[in-house]
Amino acid sequence: MTLDPAPRISLPMLLAAIAAGLPANGSGQTAAGVPRFEIASSPIELTGPVRPGEYLGVTGPRSAWLGLETGEAELWIHPLKVGNRFRLGFSTPAYGTPMPGNEVARTVRVRPELTTIVYSHAAFQVRQHILAPAEIPGLLVLLEVDSPEPLEIVAEFEPVLNYMWPGSLGGQYAYWDAGRRAFVLSESLQETNAVVGSPWAVNSVEHPAHQLGEAPRTMVIPVDPERARREFIPIAVAGGTAPRDEVFASYERLISEARSLYDAKRAWADSVLASTASIESPDPWLDLALEWAKINLEEQRVCNPDLGCGFVAGWGLSRNGTRPGFGWFFGGDAAQTAFAMDALGQWELVAEELAFLARYQREDGKITHEISQAAARIPWFDVYPYAYYHADTTPYWMVALYEYWRASGDDELLRELWPAYRRAWEWCLSAETDGDGLLENTVGGLAAVEVGGLGAALHQDIYLAGIWVAALEGTGVLAERMGDTEVAGRAREMAPRARTTLNDAYWLEDAGYHAFGILADGGTNDNLTVWPATAAAFGLFDAARARSTLTHLAGDRISSDWGAHMLSTESELYHPLQYNMGTVWPFVTAYVSWAQYRYRRPWAGFHLVDAVKQMTFDWSLGRHPELLSGTFYQPLDQTVPHQFFATSALVTPLLRGVVGWEPDAPLGKARLAPQLPPDWPTVAVRRLRAGETTTDIEILQRWTAEGGGRRTTLTASGPPLTFEFEPDLPAGARNATFRVNGVAAELSPDGSLEVTVGDATPAGNRAEIVVAWEDGLAVAPPQIDLEAGRTSGGLRILDFSAAADGWSLSVEGTAGRTYDIALFGTPVVSAVMQGAARVSDRGAGVVEIEFAEGEGRVPATVRLTPAG
Repeated sequence: MTLDPAPRISLPMLLAAIAAGLPANGSGQTAAGVPRFEIASSPIELTGPVRPGEYLGVTGPRSAWLGLETGEAELWIHPLKVGNRFRLGFSTPAYGTPMPGNEVARTVRVRPELTTIVYSHAAFQVRQHILAPAEIPGLLVLLEVDSPEPLEIVAEFEPVLNYMWPGSLGGQYAYWDAGRRAFVLSESLQETNAVVGSPWAVNSVEHPAHQLGEAPRTMVIPVDPERARREFIPIAVAGGTAPRDEVFASYERLISEARSLYDAKRAWADSVLASTASIESPDPWLDLALEWAKINLEEQRVCNPDLGCGFVAGWGLSRNGTRPGFGWFFGGDAAQTAFAMDALGQWELVAEELAFLARYQREDGKITHEISQAAARIPWFDVYPYAYYHADTTPYWMVALYEYWRASGDDELLRELWPAYRRAWEWCLSAETDGDGLLENTVGGLAAVEVGGLGAALHQDIYLAGIWVAALEGTGVLAERMGDTEVAGRAREMAPRARTTLNDAYWLEDAGYHAFGILADGGTNDNLTVWPATAAAFGLFDAARARSTLTHLAGDRISSDWGAHMLSTESELYHPLQYNMGTVWPFVTAYVSWAQYRYRRPWAGFHLVDAVKQMTFDWSLGRHPELLSGTFYQPLDQTVPHQFFATSALVTPLLRGVVGWEPDAPLGKARLAPQLPPDWPTVAVRRLRAGETTTDIEILQRWTAEGGGRRTTLTASGPPLTFEFEPDLPAGARNATFRVNGVAAELSPDGSLEVTVGDATPAGNRAEIVVAWEDGLAVAPPQIDLEAGRTSGGLRILDFSAAADGWSLSVEGTAGRTYDIALFGTPVVSAVMQGAARVSDRGAGVVEIEFAEGEGRVPATVRLTPAG
């Protein structure tokens, strides 16, 4: 930290000014006050010691504080970077040398509405509350100072005033406005302006006003302990592509309306938490992580004064540049987060985002991949190559609209966006030229891979193919809803052909999994990758082939302890630090986990959900990193630390997989197929929404030596909703019985029970489903306690099924290690049938698997037979 060692007004002079009750700049004005008010704790507050180098962000729709837990930060008022390296320093009479803030920053308290850094020293404590208001383009810092003696706070920053990448301004300058006690940043035309100041500030280090220079701008804030006990010390940052008077007005509002701005942000957070889906499970950390995910997903929304309000992809430090992580608008990322937000009930924001992306649709129908926040100030759509260079974004948008419509039943938005949807449909058809029904990367653009050898000579990849088939099947439904017989007929004709190509052309019979891509010469790229999981997550594969592919994806070469590698660790192309060739990405982790649940393989999917949960607390508090090393549980240095589709990787497989929630509001239905870990005795999910109906679900499960059972209670409010409930029976269960509201019931041909609940229905707004069985066995998914820097060595369950005389359990572990596996249901005895491992019964439903000494990962198959 660089603080001016000799401010123009010395500390004794400042103390004398305080004692005299006069402002030290001699202006004769009394600094405006912000009376102290309570900064309340949050029910989801996260607190921890300051970790040097760890990201700390405070974001709102119009601004972003992007910094570190030690207090340094970049100041952003969209679409502008106002300043770099904002930081505090402190001086007291007893210590002649200024103390940099990063040396006395002790604790961070992260709340949805406001974040606090606590600076603690033997002579003082300063709590720095950081707020990004919802409506005013600015940032507000409130310093809560406790000091028995006068204190001097020095706030400094390096002025920037430049557009977000790749835009640029020229002619910037900064000067000190003594009357406002603030720095004014502007440029030659005075059309872009910013203000950084405090009504308590009394001095600055002077610099030439006509240039920015390299030295930081410094404000000196003398602190009268008595006054500080009554008031916060505000530091405000305002800015925008707006006349200077408007920016001054915003600056003044930030200070004068500090209390109401805080209250409004607190009310927003309370509303988000109370109005969206929540879970009450045996794991309180999982419940808390979901609450933070809801806040994160709302924080995607950025309101750009030129472009409107849409979803950005993530936040991180730009350092000496103007590229803050991925803080510009991304279409594909938004579609993936929309899948999570649909399940949570965050529909208003999803609808706004779908319309936002349609607004920037290209004339030929292609949906934009990314939009810089400076796009209105540069020829972004005409000259720069990035806006439309991905092929997957267009079918992603189509799937996102379909899934939103199924969740909400919003025919009005569907009608509004149908012309855009039809144009997107036409563009997709133009990217299918070889008659196999699938889109082609060679025509449409990039999809799974942007860099690296995996994309060499690629004609089409399975990621793009899966998204397109999902969009194609949804198109038939939406077109019928819109009465568009032309599109409906074409979609119904193409969908079976496309699905067949997806299932057959990519299938590698000898390898037993789906290939990554079809090459330009007609061959296949046979690498085992994570990408088939996308199609599997949408349920697009034939069941047997899907399970075979998912068995390969369940092993450590794809599914590490902390998430899914994009590429198998056994590939010649694999590199643990390469962006597309081996790093672990939470967003693809979501597809693997969701796919495992889609094909009734919960023991292979749960540890991935659990891994993303743990990331909520291990790195930037409450946030999720973009990607991690393939070798160590550690984000890469260039990782975006606050990435929104990484957050969706917790929500989507949890609510759509573990809970099994699939609303179909236009038909007045919802499918519910929960696959709970067998070691969860109870779970409750609140506020699941389908159209205008909201449902709470409570599940109680028990296990005995003779069998077991589950009781599921549905409590709904709103119009009637018909549930298609798919019971989860343990492997080998016999004599299953089903009762709905006390009456015996039979499964339908698709394996579900039907029950209608809601207002004004014969059964009322509450229903109870009881499922019981004899015998049967369930295996608890392995849970892995992650530690920063550890390597991947946990147990994997590759497959589990009933056999003629018991059960077959296929596992993978690390040579030389021993693992416990919890079993629920019929007591068993066990023997290793294949593999270098030994199994012993530890009693109480636990078996121990000991892998022989050696190197690397080792598979084994265990035969479990009933005891006695």
